[in-house]
Amino acid sequence: MGDRVLTFGVSGLLYKNNVLMYDKETESLWSQVKNEAVTGPMTGEELQILSSSLTSWEKWRKKRPDTMVLSLNTGYDRDYSEDPYREYYGSRRGFLGFFRGLFAGQEGKELVAGITVNDKAKAYPLEELRKMEKATDTVGEKKLFFEFDTVTGDLEVNDADGQSVPYITAYWFVWKEIHPQTERFESGK
Repeated sequence: MGDRVLTFGVSGLLYKNNVLMYDKETESLWSQVKNEAVTGPMTGEELQILSSSLTSWEKWRKKRPDTMVLSLNTGYDRDYSEDPYREYYGSRRGFLGFFRGLFAGQEGKELVAGITVNDKAKAYPLEELRKMEKATDTVGEKKLFFEFDTVTGDLEVNDADGQSVPYITAYWFVWKEIHPQTERFESGK
């Protein structure tokens, strides 16, 4: 943050259905999806969105074969070949088993690319974009171009100048809780 380096960890707490991070230096709590501190001395400070990828190891290696991976020899007995959240990811149910009626006619637990431009938020269902392969849309008067990388399956979002536009991959129910006024992209509209 500016010239100050913060070290983040997982708090184990939830804020609007999303895990909060904390920084070890001030013990402020940070919302990943809101991109800012929600409690503590850093409240209201915003984080810069960094590009990330939600892909399989197989697809990642095809595009980046020289990637180095941390050793599984961590000194702990945990089996890192097993995902402890596999059942949760595969289920259509939320953490507590319900979504409080927020999503009439929509799938609450689907992945979306959440984009915010000039305080306007919009959610793009990833499966819908993937089926389209390429799409265009406008958020906050900024024209956006969406395209999936055929090798990795990564979503690339650029503006009219060809600049990369950051987005957050989140469940629809999480994005909607953090951005209640969000719009939702639907193809054909």
